[in-house]
Amino acid sequence: MDLGTISSRYARALFSLAMEKKEETRVYDDMKMLKESFLLFPELKETLQNPIVSVADKEKLLINAGGIEVCDLYKRFIRMVLNHKRESCLPSMTYIYIYLYRKEKKITQIRFSSASPIQESTQKHLIERLHQETGDTIEFSGEVKPELIGGFCLQIGNYRLDASYASQLKHIREQLLQRK
Repeated sequence: MDLGTISSRYARALFSLAMEKKEETRVYDDMKMLKESFLLFPELKETLQNPIVSVADKEKLLINAGGIEVCDLYKRFIRMVLNHKRESCLPSMTYIYIYLYRKEKKITQIRFSSASPIQESTQKHLIERLHQETGDTIEFSGEVKPELIGGFCLQIGNYRLDASYASQLKHIREQLLQRK
């Protein structure tokens, strides 16, 4: 069976049950933390696929990766995934659950990168403006990337606007090299 199909079925089942029990936001927070754990610690995936590591140890690891105080539904879900030996699909399940939650709650994720820290007033204005345009709740994350030199990069869903000096300089360089 296709791993994407398996992941989707598990995530949809969890989301449906969480909605029914009105715990979708708690599970969402736990899944976001688990996603961050997968990103910050790539060895977590390797550990989950290691047959030497016991199921009990994997369970403890995943519950801790979900945050300080995870909800009972999250714990039960982790146990079920481990009992059915689907831990290799867990990163996909996490992303799909987050996607389903954001779609249901009309949340748009914004990633803003700039060479220097963004001012709070600018951030607030951007969030308000995007909320007016989309009607969605805006989940904003800012990141400082000195390699951009100046300007900014804005990512809204699959749309990306790159207004950084670094990309403009790269574009100018490419044009100059083509003229030779």
